Amino acid sequence: MTTPVSRWFRFNLRLHRWTSVIATLPLLVLCLTGTVLIFREEIDAALGVVPVGTGEGEQRVAECLATLERSFPDQRVLSVGFDPLNHPGVMLGVVAAPGDTGFDRARLAYFDLTSGRMIGDEDPADSFTGVLFELHAEWFLGPVGRLLGALIGLLVVVSLVSGLVIYAPYVRRIAYGFIRTGRGARLKQLDLHNFVGAVVLGWAFVVSVSGFLLGFSTIALGVWQVTDLAAIRAEYQDAAPVDVLRPPASALRVIEVATAHAQPGWGVRSVLYPGMDLTTPAHYAVLLGGSEGLDARMIDAVMIDAHTGEVVRDVALPKYLDAIFLSEPLHFGDYGGLPLKLLWSACNLLTLFITANGAWLFFDRRRAQRLRPGRAAEGVGDEEP
Repeated sequence: MTTPVSRWFRFNLRLHRWTSVIATLPLLVLCLTGTVLIFREEIDAALGVVPVGTGEGEQRVAECLATLERSFPDQRVLSVGFDPLNHPGVMLGVVAAPGDTGFDRARLAYFDLTSGRMIGDEDPADSFTGVLFELHAEWFLGPVGRLLGALIGLLVVVSLVSGLVIYAPYVRRIAYGFIRTGRGARLKQLDLHNFVGAVVLGWAFVVSVSGFLLGFSTIALGVWQVTDLAAIRAEYQDAAPVDVLRPPASALRVIEVATAHAQPGWGVRSVLYPGMDLTTPAHYAVLLGGSEGLDARMIDAVMIDAHTGEVVRDVALPKYLDAIFLSEPLHFGDYGGLPLKLLWSACNLLTLFITANGAWLFFDRRRAQRLRPGRAAEGVGDEEP
């Protein structure tokens, strides 16, 4: 005899079932690609995607900057960057045609900070992990694909919350994690689905919410450009623009001034040159980051006058950008070293199991309903307590 259930339970049962079904194939792809991308830095290092510096020693930033300008005399420098966490001893230079103001057609080059030599110009986006990342983050659809990823993240969040509502009555009646054996494959798989889902619930919620936020990263940056950045540009609209090929204040001076201005333990991560989409015609924008933990994923920004090389203002980034900056390390588990990456990978594989297992439960239920139309008419399945 079937135990009566509430409308709320039935609503969540159907909500969980159909949001899960819609998200099944995309989630399988995301779990598989995500498991690989957790170890993106290690794979890239093994494949030599990003060149490695020659070793520790005095950092010759001035020589790297001179080599960059000498190597691309007819190009404008858009930015230079440093990633001491993943690529110590290497400076990244980004150049483009003089009329370009964004990164769409930019070219990358890597420089050894110890010797000042250029050591590579491969684009990581063309690598194995680069292609996987484009699939995982954008579905090969660009910004539209990011919004699609946000929708998938939202579906997964709804599936998780409704699944928790469904599982709650079982916990009150049956011991947590109890697997019913000897009563058919379906009940055993159902109990496994519920148990494993409860185990990874917290992790899956964090990863899904962070994936949802990352899906809006392009839109969030665009909103910042037309609001805060537009206001800053209006404030300095009377400032004389500089020659974008050779700004009066050198990038080396800008790096030194920004480093001295940074809070303890923070350093320069990127220098964006004047006249770009993300700067003003007369100012550098310097992004500063911490050295460890979540601080290494956070961003502070300062504007430096391209005429004088002096800091003119700190730029307070909005909270929605801070949330997106924090979302990426939470999403890929790359802020706690190898142990956390292994935990993230295990949770990914468990999620892969419950996704495939849930699809089997759904289609097996449909098959059972065709064989037992009376139960189909009731709309009651084995999911109920």
